[in-house]
Amino acid sequence: MILDEKIAHGDVIVLDGATGTEIERLGAKMDSAAWCAVANMNHPEKVRQVHESYMRAGADVITTNTFATCRHVLAGAGLDSDTVAINQQAVTLARNARDTVAPSRPVAIAGSMSNTVAWQPGFISPDPRFIPTERQEIANYREMANTLADSGVDLLILEMMLDIEHASRALEAAVETGLPVWVGVSCSLEDNGAVVGWDLATQGRIAADHAPPLPLPLDEIIDALQNVGGDVFGIMHSTLGATTPGLQVLCDRWTGPIMAYPETMRSAQPQADQTDRLPTPGFLDIGRVSPESFAEACRGWVEQGVQIIGGCCGATIEHIQAMVGRLPAQVGDRLPVG
Repeated sequence: MILDEKIAHGDVIVLDGATGTEIERLGAKMDSAAWCAVANMNHPEKVRQVHESYMRAGADVITTNTFATCRHVLAGAGLDSDTVAINQQAVTLARNARDTVAPSRPVAIAGSMSNTVAWQPGFISPDPRFIPTERQEIANYREMANTLADSGVDLLILEMMLDIEHASRALEAAVETGLPVWVGVSCSLEDNGAVVGWDLATQGRIAADHAPPLPLPLDEIIDALQNVGGDVFGIMHSTLGATTPGLQVLCDRWTGPIMAYPETMRSAQPQADQTDRLPTPGFLDIGRVSPESFAEACRGWVEQGVQIIGGCCGATIEHIQAMVGRLPAQVGDRLPVG
């Protein structure tokens, strides 16, 4: 893989920042069920602009706009028949951006996969009309992984893994392609200090009448997913405050390369009369972590052994620029075990 030498030498590898929220910030209309997936077809120039901007900011890895493009997610937007074309288009946009901005620089294209589902309008809650059966879910993940691989991504990156059952199915499909697989696990801090898989209730991002799943201990999730496969593990789409203890749990259980890419959004549960004007279904944005604070946190994690570093939801081009300016060239010693 294009970054194998850098990984082996202990060089710091810069991931991009948010894809969906940056596309949205540029004015692309989001879909209530499939969020940013529709932008590959409706706003391809904005998707490509985001990729190009991250590479100019110093990213070594750009992530395809495919977080929400699995067949059962696109079904919620009435686009399931276009699943393969939308995923192919996402990879084409990323490859064209790389050819334009970094034709001679080793920039990897990561094919994003998640186990998200079609959302009910206004909430981050599954739409029961589009929840797949186990057999359908497995087939859909395989279709997506193979489409991304055949379209020319350099690796697959699994994002927002927060359980065992569904995450394992997505991971199995990714591993079967033979490409390198990077696994991003999301976590939250409970009131008692426990580190768990990303908890919608803790994050305040789910309506009161839509019961969230019970969160699992993070160590159980990591152990289970390691048994399936993966070349890199990391903590992503987690607050700055949850990322550090999440990384500690991960370092206790994983000896391979570590990545981190936190979210930078601060949010609160919306009131009922606010739902229609939320920028993202179910989110009420009440501020963001500054680029300077984000960069300082990332520098600290790299000094403690994180090799692959970037940002997730809310992390802008400015966040990645600030981060790149503060990063050391080499990874520091790993976080102490235990």
